[in-house]
Amino acid sequence: MKKIFFICFTLLLALTGGCSMNDKQNQNGQDGEKTEAIKPKDLDSKDLPQVPAFQDEKTREYMVSAKEEEPGYYLLESKLKGFRMLFPEDGEYSSYLSSSDENEEIIAFDSYNKTKNIMLNAQVEYYRQETFINDPETMLDQVGNENSYNGNFEKLEEKNKDIYIAYKKNTLKDSKNKYNFSNRYFGYVKSNEKENVGIVFSFMFRCPNDNQPCSLNEHDSKKQAMKFVKSVTFLINKKERYPYEY
Repeated sequence: MKKIFFICFTLLLALTGGCSMNDKQNQNGQDGEKTEAIKPKDLDSKDLPQVPAFQDEKTREYMVSAKEEEPGYYLLESKLKGFRMLFPEDGEYSSYLSSSDENEEIIAFDSYNKTKNIMLNAQVEYYRQETFINDPETMLDQVGNENSYNGNFEKLEEKNKDIYIAYKKNTLKDSKNKYNFSNRYFGYVKSNEKENVGIVFSFMFRCPNDNQPCSLNEHDSKKQAMKFVKSVTFLINKKERYPYEY
């Protein structure tokens, strides 16, 4: 009888210990480290990647995790939790061009590649519960007017969204700078899963340092702009994952 009781008690301890261990693994991950429990904004900067996206306090608030989505890019999530997109490791949040309210959020950021001498000035405007954002014709007229552009927009039909994008090269005629031009990509992204949700975007690439060679060209500028807009995922609920293709 005592032997049976001992065996049952041992099994009970094993099961209880097993449950505790599983709970700990669920919280901390298989390697014992916490997974997605602590946001970068809650960590000390010295424990994060030594790049502007995490070393700048304001920018760090938008970072989902310290894990690279792909080399040189991390994941940004809007404060309204309306969308996610790729964000460059050398990007920094621009507070003076950003704003937010209940149904609108503007996120501006700058990114400077010192090696290539290419500066990116970006602005992404997120809208929700606004009927105008659901009408491509209205939106493209508005975006065109804002950018003094009368041409056509290229349309890309993605799985969960439609992307409208245009290009314009700006030349500063009165500028004495050696690199007196910029490549600008701007447009509009419309959600096909959720009504009255969309994004207006603008990406301007330029060479800020005249004393350094610059390899700015239309092909590379468009490639990077497309990387950003194709990575946009509109968040439907908290359980939604982050798939993107390009």
